[in-house]
Amino acid sequence: MPVTNDLAHRRLRRVTGRARATSEAVETNRPLAANSLVNVAVMESETLNPLVERRRGTRLSLKANVMVRRVGGFNFEVTLKDVSPCGCRVEMLEPSEVGDPVITRFPQLEPLGSRVCWANGTTTGVQFLTTMHPAVFDSLVMRLAGEQAA
Repeated sequence: MPVTNDLAHRRLRRVTGRARATSEAVETNRPLAANSLVNVAVMESETLNPLVERRRGTRLSLKANVMVRRVGGFNFEVTLKDVSPCGCRVEMLEPSEVGDPVITRFPQLEPLGSRVCWANGTTTGVQFLTTMHPAVFDSLVMRLAGEQAA
């Protein structure tokens, strides 16, 4: 069924309105309207307790160099701060924007499709589009820890 231009425009307005409502609620520290599709209970618990951990995997603090490339850009060697099977925190050379698609390349692994999920200056959180298998993650951690010790 083809999407008409009017239907696409209405969908875009709805999504934009929800995004604005979410960002305003977060900035003003108030709950969202009842018609929003965001889980208000989760948002309120995070507002009340900023120490709530939202990550799916355990983070390991490691200092190593990895290659990161913005889609359509050049490879950059950046400093890895921590890593989990679902993502990592890196120190980029220039600020990134949330949602930017990137490719993360760890030594001796296939490139991982990723996206920027948060950014604070040049410190950037990268979420992998596919979660690493536990055995692959353990091997990566051992390899990176060995490089860190050397």
